Amino acid sequence: MAQTSNFTYDDPAIREDLLDLITNIDPEEDQLYVGLQKHTATQPYHQWLTDTLAAVGTVAKTEGFDPSFAARTNPTRKANYTQIISAEFQVTDSERNSNTAGFKDRYTYEMQKAMLEWRRYAEYAIVRGSLVSGTGSAARQMAGVFAQITTLATNAASVSLSETILNNYLQNAWAQGGNVDTVLVGGALKRRISTFTNTNTRFVDAAASNVNNTINVYDSDFGRVEIHKHRYVTVSGDANNSIVGLQKDKWAVAHLDSPHYQEIPRTGYSSKGMIVGEFTLEALNEKSSFQATNLQ
Repeated sequence: MAQTSNFTYDDPAIREDLLDLITNIDPEEDQLYVGLQKHTATQPYHQWLTDTLAAVGTVAKTEGFDPSFAARTNPTRKANYTQIISAEFQVTDSERNSNTAGFKDRYTYEMQKAMLEWRRYAEYAIVRGSLVSGTGSAARQMAGVFAQITTLATNAASVSLSETILNNYLQNAWAQGGNVDTVLVGGALKRRISTFTNTNTRFVDAAASNVNNTINVYDSDFGRVEIHKHRYVTVSGDANNSIVGLQKDKWAVAHLDSPHYQEIPRTGYSSKGMIVGEFTLEALNEKSSFQATNLQ
């Protein structure tokens, strides 16, 4: 009797080899939402004050002088609307009761995803939000960084970013009294900045005697600047590339309602929830920062 060999090729009894892990490759960067100082908003129309100092000039007084009192400037009110951001999720009871790979409870897994999604939505609004006051049928929206930087906003008309141009932008902010310490760019301009050869700082691995050919800290004529690549400064559909320079202590995030998990009452054979929060962006002095669009 011929021996029958058992091979794996056509054995239906073998369970599928499914790695018990799910990798999420979606971007999660939220440098501004996490890195900016935090304030509290007390209503959806959030306001703050900015002020300016008297112009600099020669001040000299004679002995025994009588003081004279020039008119003082009043603070100026600035405002932004808070924006409600929510990431909702719903999982059927059948799904939750099933034996799944990668997670024990699909609802908990979707909650974790929603947390990451909420932060991405928030970061996008901080960078690219456009001011909308809102109505009963239209949502409020905050003005983001691009919308609030108006004094030093440049349409570069397809000019190629160079070290000279970057220093010009930094000088323009310095002339307004600002000290830019953070520059945000997309991938293309990050690579361009890494080709700059003059007054810059590169990270060097002394043990390996290798130079990492990227610029993450730039020593400019107007101070040391951190260079960060950012996914939402330039996005698909933009005309060319953009750059943003911030003096970070002149910007803040103000929460009317901090992001949190909220369970939604059941209405059927499923569990529902959302991550929700409401906040806005404060430009404490937009003249301290710059933006440029349409760069090559």
